[in-house]
Amino acid sequence: MIVGSLAATGASAVIGEVPSVRWVTLGITFAVGISSGFMGYFKYKERSFYLQQTADAIETEWEAVEVGVGRYKDIDNEEQRLALFVDEVHRLKSEQKKRQQSLEQPPESRGHKE
Repeated sequence: MIVGSLAATGASAVIGEVPSVRWVTLGITFAVGISSGFMGYFKYKERSFYLQQTADAIETEWEAVEVGVGRYKDIDNEEQRLALFVDEVHRLKSEQKKRQQSLEQPPESRGHKE
């Protein structure tokens, strides 16, 4: 996106000397606009951030199970630790789904809970 924007700016500066660059500038500008629209509509960066955040939380939780710290330190039974871990992973995944659904809603309806 940034490279395309810079290329369009550079090409528009050269239009005076090389008129045939006009169509190249138009094409680059159009491509940058389309890609910007896709990125804004589909919110790839936010989705990726939230997915990574959930994956990191699950990994941290698994490490706590293995080491036996945090909520798992007083549980000696492995089955009970794993059951607690599964509950926590389920909760984390549910939160992730809610965040994803929030991204799919129009901006004006986000944050307005009735």
